[in-house]
Amino acid sequence: MARITIEDCLKVIDNAFDICSLAGRRAKDLAAGAEPLIDCDDKPTVIALREIAAEKIGMDYFEISNKEKIESQLFGSSGITEEEVVNELSQKLDEMPSVDSLSSSSLTETLEVSNEIPLEATDQIEEAPLEIKKVIEDSDEIKSE
Repeated sequence: MARITIEDCLKVIDNAFDICSLAGRRAKDLAAGAEPLIDCDDKPTVIALREIAAEKIGMDYFEISNKEKIESQLFGSSGITEEEVVNELSQKLDEMPSVDSLSSSSLTETLEVSNEIPLEATDQIEEAPLEIKKVIEDSDEIKSE
């Protein structure tokens, strides 16, 4: 078993600080249970350096690791993926009533409420929209008949 050093990784990534940061992140993930990308029975830090030297991981690993951590925090270990959540939410949106049906139901509610207004209160509704005034006038005519 040959030793692995940062000098071996410098052939792949030319910045020692980047190598250390990447190896540290990967070693933490390996220690937390991530699967090694190479066949090796060493400690997580050695495995991380070997993966870098073998070009199995690169600087894009930070983005991949962050995305996986966020997904595991959001979706837990239930096995639900982001795509499944998006599909379910889009189905829920499709099931929601349309704007047209909402506006007609709000008009019906307006009619029901206007029938409950006493005649003496109609003088106080000077600022009401024209449609509500029309509904009140129609209801007054119906009540007078």
